[in-house]
Amino acid sequence: MCQTLFYIPPEIFGFPIFGLGLANLLLAVIVLIAVSWRFAIVKKWDEEIGNYFAIFVVVSAVLILAPKMMESGLGIPIRGYGVCLLTAILAALFLVLRLAKQKQISSELIFSLCLWAVIGGILGARVFYVTEYWQEMVQYENSQLQLVTTLYNIANIANGGLVVYGSIFGGILGSLFFMIRNKMPVLVTFDLMAPAMMLGISIGRIGCLLNGCCYGGVTDVAWGIVFPEGSPAHFHQIEHGQTFYCGLKFAEQSAGDSLFLAVKEVQPQSEAEHAGLKPNMLLHGIVGVIDGKSLGWEIGTQRIISHPSNKFECCQRQESGTWQDTFEWIAYLQKKSPKEKIRFDIYSDKQQQETQPYFITPTPSIVLPVHPTQIYSSILAATLCVILLILGRLDLFRCRNGLVFAVFLMLYSVTRFVLETIRTDEDSFLGTGMTVSQNVSIVVFSAGLMLSAFLLLTNSKPEQQQKSNIASK
Repeated sequence: MCQTLFYIPPEIFGFPIFGLGLANLLLAVIVLIAVSWRFAIVKKWDEEIGNYFAIFVVVSAVLILAPKMMESGLGIPIRGYGVCLLTAILAALFLVLRLAKQKQISSELIFSLCLWAVIGGILGARVFYVTEYWQEMVQYENSQLQLVTTLYNIANIANGGLVVYGSIFGGILGSLFFMIRNKMPVLVTFDLMAPAMMLGISIGRIGCLLNGCCYGGVTDVAWGIVFPEGSPAHFHQIEHGQTFYCGLKFAEQSAGDSLFLAVKEVQPQSEAEHAGLKPNMLLHGIVGVIDGKSLGWEIGTQRIISHPSNKFECCQRQESGTWQDTFEWIAYLQKKSPKEKIRFDIYSDKQQQETQPYFITPTPSIVLPVHPTQIYSSILAATLCVILLILGRLDLFRCRNGLVFAVFLMLYSVTRFVLETIRTDEDSFLGTGMTVSQNVSIVVFSAGLMLSAFLLLTNSKPEQQQKSNIASK
């Protein structure tokens, strides 16, 4: 796990890099040169020039907003996830260009197509994630919606928050729009894109490994990996009572009509045991000291009281069905004031009206090894990429355009469904006993199966090359 690779300083020799600084100036010069070069070749304003300006507007907007992403005293963080995502896009583009050349499809059309596919893919991936984790996106303060903070949460993909299935759907829709508009052979082009998408997913999953997301369940296999303390996998293990944290294991427990975070088990000979904590006690709040100020987190309402810092800004959150923020709060207190004891307020009566404080010094927690599902996914996607490339050379698939794409839909959905059985970062969806991705996998596999049957039964022939539209210019 390596979320941040390095930092870009905010300025060079006193000149700002971001905002309306050097980076935007360099971007403007590059786009101007590209537009001039293109205009000198075609002698007119065409769609390619329009794409250059579209890229300029998007990237320039990102550079202008970049100062808001700076970390104090360090600069702009370059995340491993983002680097892998960019590498995945470039690798997929290179593969599509190589395959398109064999079909005599112009590289200019492919570049434009990939722009639409990438934009659609990123938007689709983010929309899928935001929809799935909507309650974690919305922020409230004193029961009032914090619109700016909520919009920032929705747009912030710097630390991950993209769903592969969303990127596939979004990429397909964006590509389809472009192909229809430019009269490209749809099935032929999707056949070219299928292995490229698998190559992109293979590289992108390494980004998930660096980011610490998409982790697997606890395992004792020799190749299990151990993420650092404070990682998403670690907090998941704490939340589900799989490992001790501050000498305690936790579990969700109902009392009346409410759900509480309860002590599941107390570690023998720990400070928590000496302090008098016992199983089945219900937590009311966590209080710590930062810079001489007593600051607390009320577990019942999941609200931080008067804390001015970054993520733990004074705000009220909607219930999300997870207690992970509580453990992140403890870790935050431990990081800010490592020598200070943390106060655990425990309900002392059955009506949950009175509380009693227990003071514990946080101690290092054991992080259990988990299945490296990111590596599994990467290897499987690379394997599927090779399989699809081989299938594309067989006569059966060459004379039935779209069949490679149909096989891609079926094979990927099967591998994703199986991998979801050992991933633990998603809960059951709508009481089905399966995750969102498993439910989507069933739909995608069915779509791939029906498309395969249609193509095989209709005995389709290769689409006629529309040379007037796709020949090299």
